[in-house]
Amino acid sequence: MTGAAIFGAQGRMGKLIYEEIKDRFDLIQTFDTGDTLKLDPSVQVVFDFSLPSAWNDLDRLIAGTDVALVSGTTGLGEAETRLRTRWAANHPVFYSSNMSVGIYVLGKLMDTASQMLGDSFDRELIEFHHRSKKDNPSGTALSLLNNWDGDRVFGRQKNTGERAPGTVGVHSVRGGDIAGEHHLYFLGEGERLTISHLATERRVFALGAVRAAEFIMGKPAGMYSMEDMLG
Repeated sequence: MTGAAIFGAQGRMGKLIYEEIKDRFDLIQTFDTGDTLKLDPSVQVVFDFSLPSAWNDLDRLIAGTDVALVSGTTGLGEAETRLRTRWAANHPVFYSSNMSVGIYVLGKLMDTASQMLGDSFDRELIEFHHRSKKDNPSGTALSLLNNWDGDRVFGRQKNTGERAPGTVGVHSVRGGDIAGEHHLYFLGEGERLTISHLATERRVFALGAVRAAEFIMGKPAGMYSMEDMLG
């Protein structure tokens, strides 16, 4: 079996990844805060669902190896984006802010609807996540927004005046244990179109990560995404 390690093993997703890979991969190592960062030579793929602040440690962990990396860490800034690009020069790196197959399809539907409806419909995105999520809007929401042109308006308060033509509204809701919901609204005259994706449990993201790892094994160094795997 493929040798695997989990970085961020004590997080929500790290624990779910452990449950999904233990019978399909040879789990050799797990890493979390305070652990010694030395990768066993038999590790072939590292699963990362950590935090951007941990990526310097992840960088040290995979340095000098050609190990594959599957990452779903969100909230990345410019420094993390540069790290990811550098990793892809020496490692096959599969990155997605959302490992759900359904979210990938949602993005395709969103793009098709946008092309067909054009500027005649206003556009709004509302996303829901659990109370502990730190980044707002979600990484998935930001990825989906790449399908929409126009200035983004993040929430509204007080007297903002009439809606400016061509803008895109973005709203984040945080509470409870919601695994993830993304709702797209196309608002026209006398009608509206709603396209939604609801993750009923986080396990769906772990399953997507396992599928990504199986896809990326044996691939040359480079950046890979859901588009490469499913498109």
